[in-house]
Amino acid sequence: RWFAINKLNEILSEKTLNSDLFINSLTHRSASSNNNERLEFLGDAVLGLVIANHLYSSFKNDQEGILSRKRSHLVKKDTLFRIAKKLSLSDLINIGEGEKKSGGKNSSSILSDALDAIIGVVFLIDGYDAAKEFILKVYQEELENIPDDEELKDSKTKLQEFLQGKGFNLPKYETKEVLIEKDLHFETTCHVKELKIEEKGVGKNKRLSQQTAASKVLNNINK
Repeated sequence: RWFAINKLNEILSEKTLNSDLFINSLTHRSASSNNNERLEFLGDAVLGLVIANHLYSSFKNDQEGILSRKRSHLVKKDTLFRIAKKLSLSDLINIGEGEKKSGGKNSSSILSDALDAIIGVVFLIDGYDAAKEFILKVYQEELENIPDDEELKDSKTKLQEFLQGKGFNLPKYETKEVLIEKDLHFETTCHVKELKIEEKGVGKNKRLSQQTAASKVLNNINK
């Protein structure tokens, strides 16, 4: 626990570290009604602004689409989770007993939300400039290693560009709701008429199911 505290001591003000809001930022809703959900909402918005501003200033030749893909990569849950692990937030997070039993201290969703919430606290207590400084500091490695644009394109975009390059029609996506082990999921079928390819993808939301289906079509094409 002190290892994690010391990491944050280096980059957060005493005012922030000693605040009730900081405690709330590390408290999951399973542990208390004084949790980090509202702070996560605010921190997510601040993070998006800081990252967008940084990318706009740093990549002056990038068009809007490329900047958007870079921003999406940097603010997505996976990236926040990697940073949260480096800050050892799992040692500090306060979760309910049920979440503990299911491994919640290492949950990507819980830890990424906690990092967003901490950003929200810094913004509320120390202001935008401090929040920006904190974000750029913890994001340093990620900002120095942004993948190139081709890597950042999602499967739907790659498939669309490939088909357009061949003069083919765009793929058709048909999505329906399905129950998997009593949980609602989405199943998408991706059709590419000219190539006579049809693949299915399943995900917890419509977008994920479509991306999975498109990825399978691309793999089929590459074969």
